[in-house]
Amino acid sequence: FFERTYVTKTLSDLAVSTARRLNGIKVETSAVFNLSTQFGGGKTHALTLLYHMAKGGPRASAWKGVSSVLDRAQVKSVPEAAVAVFVGTEFDALTGRGGKDGTPKRHTPWGEIEFQLGGAQAFSVVAQHDKERTAPATEVIRHFLPNDRPVLILMDELVNFMSRSRKSGLTTQLYSFMQNLSEEARAQERLVLAASLPSLADEMTPEDEADFERFQKLLDRLGKAMVMSAETETAEIIRRRLFEWGGLPDEARKTAGEYADWILEHREQIPKWFSADTAREAFAATYPFHPALLSVFERKWRALPRFQQTRGILRLLALWVSNAYQAGYRDAHKDPLIGMGTAPLDDTLFRVAAFEQLGSGQLEAAVTTDICGKKDAHAVALDGAAVDSIRKARLHQKIATAIFFESNGGQAKAEATMPE
Repeated sequence: FFERTYVTKTLSDLAVSTARRLNGIKVETSAVFNLSTQFGGGKTHALTLLYHMAKGGPRASAWKGVSSVLDRAQVKSVPEAAVAVFVGTEFDALTGRGGKDGTPKRHTPWGEIEFQLGGAQAFSVVAQHDKERTAPATEVIRHFLPNDRPVLILMDELVNFMSRSRKSGLTTQLYSFMQNLSEEARAQERLVLAASLPSLADEMTPEDEADFERFQKLLDRLGKAMVMSAETETAEIIRRRLFEWGGLPDEARKTAGEYADWILEHREQIPKWFSADTAREAFAATYPFHPALLSVFERKWRALPRFQQTRGILRLLALWVSNAYQAGYRDAHKDPLIGMGTAPLDDTLFRVAAFEQLGSGQLEAAVTTDICGKKDAHAVALDGAAVDSIRKARLHQKIATAIFFESNGGQAKAEATMPE
């Protein structure tokens, strides 16, 4: 997990504060975290990082990226903690969990969390609360928390659970539990509660939105809001997840240098948001992708309500890389960089993935007719009738595809400028 994870500044801040708190340090820490970001932006990934660190304990010190976290936290290691995980999409209050495997039956988040922290004996403290679906008070929570080691409680996908539990009254009780647990976490020296309320706003009912706002205000009031944003670090996250290499090969550095030289020579033609003076560093940092390709998601696509900031980009680019690798052999297309114009819009799987991020498939006919996807597509026909150099470069298709990406696919009020 740590080999594949690039520890961004936000992830580092979260991990540093958690490491200090689990070590009993209250200065520059928080006991409660509310993780928020766009859907698919890395909340669950952040919770997973905390999980591995706390479960690994001192062993985690040797894992990639953890040493820098410990240095910033000014601690020698992360103590091994008692960890409880509650995932709203996985837990069903009606059928419960356990009962047939020698463990007590649990029907509530507090029952499940207590069982994970202390087993059957500890669960007996809240057994009646679990049976009656009543949230325990802070005094009861204090009694079921382990006192011989730090505690980490992770809660994810709470909106889903609230939506399904509203009729039974469990949503109201969950609010009381979260309030009491947050208050107790702040009173404890070595307890951290990290929760997330991810959901798509356009898929929420009015009741979901009301509960979401209520829980959000509660967690923000009693804890610290952490916006899991990567922004300028997106390139490194993607490279870590999609590729294996020990730095850039010489050929890649040469490619980045040639692109940078072109940028410097034509600086008056490029968009104002791109710095010509740092072009060499930008191309090296995003290789094998063109910087404008990765930045278009931050500059424009992230405004789309259905866009998944990290997960969506990774899925699109994974399909893109796979297609480019195959096309290099099949069609002898040897593009030096993966740029916007090389998007394989003629591939059905890729188009579907792109339209999922746009939130609509209404442009299917326009894309396949104007750019590529149909044999007589307009841009394909223009390339076929052009001189040899333009035909081989697929210049019409590339320009049309770049316009598609830079104009948000027509789904929002934006346009591809001439410099872009």
